[in-house]
Amino acid sequence: MNSKALYQKNNRWGWILSTPTILGILIFTVFPVIYSLYLSLTDCGYVPQNLNFVGLENYKWIFTDESLFFSSLGTSFLFTVLSTAVQTVLGFLMAYMLFSLKGKLQGFYRIILYLPNILPTAAVAVMWVNFFEPNYGLFDMLFKAFGWEPVQTWLTEGSKLQLICVIVVNTWKHVGMTMLIYFVAMNGINKEILESAQIDGANRIKTVIGIILPVTWYTTGINVLLSLIGGLKSYDLFMLLFDKTTVSMNVVGLYIFNTAFTDQNYGRATAMAFLLALITGIMTVVVNKVMKERN
Repeated sequence: MNSKALYQKNNRWGWILSTPTILGILIFTVFPVIYSLYLSLTDCGYVPQNLNFVGLENYKWIFTDESLFFSSLGTSFLFTVLSTAVQTVLGFLMAYMLFSLKGKLQGFYRIILYLPNILPTAAVAVMWVNFFEPNYGLFDMLFKAFGWEPVQTWLTEGSKLQLICVIVVNTWKHVGMTMLIYFVAMNGINKEILESAQIDGANRIKTVIGIILPVTWYTTGINVLLSLIGGLKSYDLFMLLFDKTTVSMNVVGLYIFNTAFTDQNYGRATAMAFLLALITGIMTVVVNKVMKERN
């Protein structure tokens, strides 16, 4: 059998074996996207029946005063940028702490620090809501124990602490993944380079700034992108931490959710979802390009 016949045979078996995967992608990814795009061009309500084609009316509605899409998008951007900054810096510091530890102690802290990441969002929200509970919550009880005035307005509508609280909860839950990605990158650094720096008299700060930060810069780009995308999509924490009357924390993901399931307007909701996906895609390309240029 010549090489050409062998190649054609292998190619045929490759298509046969990949058929289930291709069908799964077409059925569960491609078709829902195309169908959702069609729904965004209709007046679809809660049930997709008796649909009327309205063209770009749902997309035009997004830019009207009636829509809160861009105001909620601004809240999402503020949350995303601040949360990304805190999560990236804290994740790097935690990873370097793990990297500096040795033996079983390193493994123990790695598990403990990553544990919040695998907890269900609902469980995390319930726990932190109890912490922020006025008068009887953990934080206000600690304030009373130290003789300070309890805050009582941690999650209250109009409070300046609302955004800080949700950033704290989001960081506590997701910083473990950022830490783990950094930790893997740090373990890939050639140990001889670090040993040479120590011999030359470099202290920890100089080692971090001169070697570890530049070598893990690409990893920083990955963590920033993951955090930015996750932040723009986030809605579950906001839905669970705040009640429906909390307008100031109406992020774009929650606004799309409420438009679809509360207002029962799938057409407008899917139109906003596609616009959000476009904005996220553009932002991802820009950030990735900037990080590659700096790299």
